[in-house]
Amino acid sequence: MEEYQIWTLFQNARIANGLTLIATVLIIWLSLRTAMQTRTPVSGEEPNIVTKALSSAFCLLNVFFVYGMWTVMSNARPLTARAFSQLQESGTEISDTAQGFITYVGSTEPTGIGPLAYVFLLVVTAMMMGMIWSPKQPSE
Repeated sequence: MEEYQIWTLFQNARIANGLTLIATVLIIWLSLRTAMQTRTPVSGEEPNIVTKALSSAFCLLNVFFVYGMWTVMSNARPLTARAFSQLQESGTEISDTAQGFITYVGSTEPTGIGPLAYVFLLVVTAMMMGMIWSPKQPSE
């Protein structure tokens, strides 16, 4: 594999990452909307336990799905750095830009999502579960 092919694959992964971020926004929005509709249905009646349980499962599965997408997204940089390192180890000379990329990334091993992403997912999950399970405040 040549250096330009690695760069092309990396840029393709960045396009996929951008689409993943759009999907993340839509999934989280849909989950929050589902949680809110479970708490205060249009009909005005109180939701039953089955509805709350199904909505909770839907929201939790969506958060888990977002976690999985973000984990895959986070692999693009270290795996690209690994490809450049392997290309260099095979005796092929790589550009200063590729060498700088390896240095910038700092690792050729995928590490998953960072601590702030975990905090974000926990906060979103708490918001969803709070909307579903906390009692509705009476309007005055």
